[in-house]
Amino acid sequence: MPIKDNWKIILNVTVLLIGIACLLILSNSKCCNHNWNKFHFTSKDWNYTCSDDDDATTCSNENFIKYEDNYENARLQLNASAGKLVFSPGEELIAIREKENSNSKINIRSTIEDNNINIKAEVRPFKNNYNKGSFKYEIQLSNFPVWDMDLELNAIAGQVDLSDFKIKELTIESNASALDLKLGSLCDEVNVKVESNASSVKITIPHNMKCLLKKAESNLSSFSVKGLKKQSNSQYASTGDDETAGIINVTIESNVSSVEIKRY
Repeated sequence: MPIKDNWKIILNVTVLLIGIACLLILSNSKCCNHNWNKFHFTSKDWNYTCSDDDDATTCSNENFIKYEDNYENARLQLNASAGKLVFSPGEELIAIREKENSNSKINIRSTIEDNNINIKAEVRPFKNNYNKGSFKYEIQLSNFPVWDMDLELNAIAGQVDLSDFKIKELTIESNASALDLKLGSLCDEVNVKVESNASSVKITIPHNMKCLLKKAESNLSSFSVKGLKKQSNSQYASTGDDETAGIINVTIESNVSSVEIKRY
């Protein structure tokens, strides 16, 4: 919009706050009162965590899928809502834990095909627990397989530190969230797509990886890039001929958001 930068910042912040409020209201009205407990079983097709308990007062803080040596590639589809999120290495293939026993819904399912495993996971507070404090989730992952990740994060404040994992494909949809994404150099080619809606997103990229950055769309958003050379209004690239471990391709689509890209 043809207005001064100060007014743009005020408008961005105002719309961001409205977006967060609307998202929390909508999330609270959805069906979030499913019941889950620590019972976890494995079948040939899907793994489920489930319970017949109706009071929904006990929930699982030890949902996991055991790591097997034959898992070469893993795909994770994660939907997380209303809380704080951190990623860390773990002994299991995946384990989702609540750091303060806040009684949330945690659900993990998986399918296995050859040496590839597909995981669908969901974490969110129970409907009647939304106003009972801060929810903190820890996603523990094995750093042995090559990961493809599809993360849908709603009203999340998170440190998405993936530098210890072999990430090949990464898609993040950030809605009314504040994310700090850190990428690593354990794969020689990494493709990253971030869609930021009413969010604040910071992405840090290692110096030992070449980087190509593309702005797919930017509506009412602030965009800061450090350590990359601007090639056009929508493209940036790393400079220098130093030996690198590989390349990271990043595509950013931002709507009413603040996006910062830097090297480390």
